[in-house]
Amino acid sequence: MCVLGCRGALDIGSSKRIVGVVDDEIDITTLFHDVLCENVLDASVYAFNDPVAALKHFTENKSDYALIISDLRMPGLNGLELLKKVKGDKPKVRTILMSAYNLEDYPTYQKYMKEGVIDSTIEKPVTINRLCQRVKDELNAYEPKIENKK
Repeated sequence: MCVLGCRGALDIGSSKRIVGVVDDEIDITTLFHDVLCENVLDASVYAFNDPVAALKHFTENKSDYALIISDLRMPGLNGLELLKKVKGDKPKVRTILMSAYNLEDYPTYQKYMKEGVIDSTIEKPVTINRLCQRVKDELNAYEPKIENKK
């Protein structure tokens, strides 16, 4: 299991936000982690190759989580189920599902889109510019003050 973390440049007290990246491919998590740490300065970025470890980190730090980016196909806990658990625990957290596969082939995907479990998607391969823009868009859509902290 690989866990990578960086602290955002604007990490100021209770306004800190966490972005989690979850993919079973270490090359993807390393690349996404490094790119987001460089380009999304108002968040701390954590990358996980194990979805169960990512869920544990989220559960322990959920008040600071603003966004989870998850791959669809992973061993142990797939991305759809991971994002459902995350949204069940903190409905306001933003979620991005990424996949190299046609998501329309997954009935659960369509159901979760309708239910608001998945806020947006990224098709792999993705350009660095598109990844950074999508993350910034989702962070801008995050509304932490509306949510009741648990």
